[in-house]
Amino acid sequence: MQLVFYHFFDFVVRSLQFCKKKREFLLATVPNFPYFKPNHLKLGFKKLQIIFYDKETTRLKSEKKGTTILETALKHEYPLYHLCGGNTKCTTCRVYVSDGISNLSNRNEREQLLADRKGWPSEIRLACQTEVFGDIGVRRIIRDNKDLKTVTSESKSSNTGEECFAVILFLDIKGFTSFTESNLAYDVVFVLNRFFHEMSEPILNNGGEIDKFIGDGILAFFQISNAKGSKQSQEEEIQNLKTETMKSAIRACLRMFDQLQKFNIEMKDRFNFTFDIRLGLHAGNVIYGDIGHSEFKSQTVLGDVVNVASRLEALNKKTNTRFLVSDVIYDTIGKLLSIDKKVITKLRGKSDVMKAYSVIGFKEKDSILLTQQYFDQLNTKYPKWIHNYENNLESFRNKNVNLENSSASNEGDLIPLLQILESIVDKLGNPKSLKKEISILANHYNMLSIPIENFSKLVPVLLNTLEESSYELWNQTISLVLKEVWTDITIQLLES
Repeated sequence: MQLVFYHFFDFVVRSLQFCKKKREFLLATVPNFPYFKPNHLKLGFKKLQIIFYDKETTRLKSEKKGTTILETALKHEYPLYHLCGGNTKCTTCRVYVSDGISNLSNRNEREQLLADRKGWPSEIRLACQTEVFGDIGVRRIIRDNKDLKTVTSESKSSNTGEECFAVILFLDIKGFTSFTESNLAYDVVFVLNRFFHEMSEPILNNGGEIDKFIGDGILAFFQISNAKGSKQSQEEEIQNLKTETMKSAIRACLRMFDQLQKFNIEMKDRFNFTFDIRLGLHAGNVIYGDIGHSEFKSQTVLGDVVNVASRLEALNKKTNTRFLVSDVIYDTIGKLLSIDKKVITKLRGKSDVMKAYSVIGFKEKDSILLTQQYFDQLNTKYPKWIHNYENNLESFRNKNVNLENSSASNEGDLIPLLQILESIVDKLGNPKSLKKEISILANHYNMLSIPIENFSKLVPVLLNTLEESSYELWNQTISLVLKEVWTDITIQLLES
């Protein structure tokens, strides 16, 4: 009879597993039943495992869901740094989550604030704030005193590492060694710094970032921003962002060759020497973070994509080309590019055959690049155009503005108009930088007592000035492109 009752009782308990109160009631009611064992009343809860992957794999078990990683480590006397006592006032207890990240609590406000400040990816978590609800695998960031020194030396702007999609650019100067051998050290440093400045401007003006200067070369990258929205819209947006980022990188490279022409005019005159450059461009996922000694760190990009871009740049020497892009870039935007050579090769350190393409320009006119190249020629051949525009502006002001009621500032305090317009043209490929330059132009017009409601009327004033000042350069394509570009700028002027 007792055995029958036991089976019946066991069935009832299991059917009530979802109800904690029922479980507690039964435990209190039948503690002395002869065939009863407490583990018959457990809710089927399996102990959680936190696996630390260090030199030796350590498995720690937790009997309670919602316990933090640090609490479990302390209970098992596992060495996990926590200098602030687990109060989110340091980062020494942070871990890298390699498995089971979905079994963790979301970052609370304090941890999120610190993560945003440090630039942590989702896999980096504070052990003192992260609650565990299932099995996970982690690695300690700090394992010894050397690690502790590295982490505690990080600045607020430190980036502990993230994976992102980027277009990688490698640039190298052709024949720079011969220049160094025939010139004084001071002149070499002066010329190299001037060269780096001229070559860096197209990168920065098209949304890129300089990673580092390597001898007589440059490593730069163009990173896509984060996509927002639904999963499907994110995928579409990411693809569009990749396309636009690659186009910006190509534009920057083509613009470098324009800058090189101007730079070489000065070098020929001053040093009787000219330079050439070789470029390599590749795209893919890279790792971006702070690398180096605890006291001498720099942010850099790492990964196979960087190596391939470097080897593409070097390949130019063998193929007698100047600008090679990878098949990844060509497969994405190849229909937009004008190619003069296709190269099939095995890159050093690679077993697979790779295709590379020699780029000489865009197939169709790129409005930003065309505008920049037009103004280059304009300033070289017709430098007096700016004086014509300033005179036309004054005439416009006299006809359309009541100067008696205006509060004109001393025009001698104005930034030269040519400087403002050149800066706007240079930064057309970088919306963030462009916005600042446009606000400076708006301020310039305001100081000339031209009210904001008249800004749109200045578009034909500028275009007519350019047509009259550069009749040899002017054509229908230039007219349409400049009208489109300057209308967009004027819209931003009205919003500034």
